[in-house]
Amino acid sequence: MIARLLRTLHRAEDALLAGLIGSLLLVAVGQIVLRVGFATGFAWIEPVARMGVLWLALLGALGASRQHRHIAIDALPQVLPESARRVAWRLAQLGAAVVAGALAWHAQRLVAMEHEAPVNFVTGVPSWIPMLILPIGFGLIAVRSLLAALGPAPAMPNSTPDADSESGASAETDATRPTGQTDPTSERP
Repeated sequence: MIARLLRTLHRAEDALLAGLIGSLLLVAVGQIVLRVGFATGFAWIEPVARMGVLWLALLGALGASRQHRHIAIDALPQVLPESARRVAWRLAQLGAAVVAGALAWHAQRLVAMEHEAPVNFVTGVPSWIPMLILPIGFGLIAVRSLLAALGPAPAMPNSTPDADSESGASAETDATRPTGQTDPTSERP
């Protein structure tokens, strides 16, 4: 039941992200067409597009944290034994949860200050409403990182020599080999 709920939430996240990208593209292209073709445009499009990019960035970061594809330095885990990798994974996820939690806390303070003295974002919409993505996004990233720290560590890419290679050379492919270098295990003519 929980797995099904999570799948539904993940699909909703993905749909929201795709819808936001599509909406931003339509709004931007529409504004360009109006300005170039008709020498007019809507004043509200610029701030909405800027805030849409902020929403896109935080929702994208949330999706990246779900798939463990956020920015990470993985040099150390490559040389650690498996048990130490799991510990390093948990520490990194806990650190990410603390940082994201602190950002969420300070973002909610920013939104509260903006709520006390609101200005119009666009006609009829106070500025604090679109800013809600900051504490919500960082809060969800913090929760996701904390849950990742408590759950199983993902499998690390295997950095051991390729078992199929007779010489024991690393499993380097043509796509990952630096330009101009040939496979040292290949036969020379």
